[in-house]
Amino acid sequence: MLHAIIIDDEENGVISLELMLKKYAPEVKVVAKTSSALEGVDLINNYRPDIVFLDINMPYLTGFELLEKIEFKNFHLIFTTAHEEHAVKAIKKNALDYLLKPIDADDLKKAIEKVNKKAGNENLMKNAFDFLDKLKETEDIKVSVPAKTGIDLVSAKDIMYVEADSNQAIVVLKNKNKINVTRSLKDYEKQLCTNKSKFIRLHNSFIVNVDYVTRYVPEDGGYAVIQNERSVPISKHKKEEFLGMINFNLR
Repeated sequence: MLHAIIIDDEENGVISLELMLKKYAPEVKVVAKTSSALEGVDLINNYRPDIVFLDINMPYLTGFELLEKIEFKNFHLIFTTAHEEHAVKAIKKNALDYLLKPIDADDLKKAIEKVNKKAGNENLMKNAFDFLDKLKETEDIKVSVPAKTGIDLVSAKDIMYVEADSNQAIVVLKNKNKINVTRSLKDYEKQLCTNKSKFIRLHNSFIVNVDYVTRYVPEDGGYAVIQNERSVPISKHKKEEFLGMINFNLR
C-alpha cells in the first residue's frame, strides 16, 4: 500500500483526485489532504508519505515554494496543474511527473505505474530540487504577490524593493505601484535572495533589488537610495556584501 497526500487549493480538485485514486489505483491510500499549502508543509513532514500530489498554482505559497520549506524529501512527487504553461514545459524537460487538470484516468494510472517502478529509489527528489535550483538561477522568475483581489504574478526583475509591514509586507514595483501583501519579508527573502540574484536583505525591514539602487551614501552608517528616491538603511553585517554587489571595492 502506497500512502499519499493531496495538496490543492481547490477542494473539488482534492475530492475528485481522491475518488479517482480509489477507483483506478486502489493500491494508493490517501492518508492526508488539504487545500492549504501552508498546512501541506506540516502534513508532508509529519506523515512522510510515499507520494505527494501537489498543485502548482496556490495562494500564499506556490507548489515550488512549498517544496523549499519541507524537511522530509523522500517521496514521489506528482505535480497537478490546470494550465499547459511554461512551468509544465520546464517540468517535462526535467523529467518530473505531472497531471494536467481535469485529470485523465489513463494519465493517473501511468503516473502510479511510474511510482511503482521507482519504488526503493533513495534519490526520488533529486530532479525536483535540481529543477528548483535552476528556477532560482533564472533572472525572470515569477513571484507570487497575494493582493486583496487575488494573486498577482510579477517578474522579479520588476520589483524594486520589499518593505516589512508588521507581519506582512509591501512590494514596490518599478512603475512605483505598491502592493500590500499577506506574506512576510522572510518568505520573500527565501525566494529572492539567492546566490545569483540581484536581491539583498539590506536591513531587517527591507529587501532591495540592487539594479534599482542609484546611490550609496556612507554617512550615518550607510544607506542606499532607490530609484524612487527612497532611502534604505544598510545593516553593518550586510555592508560588505552590498558593496560587492554594486562592484565597489573598499580598498
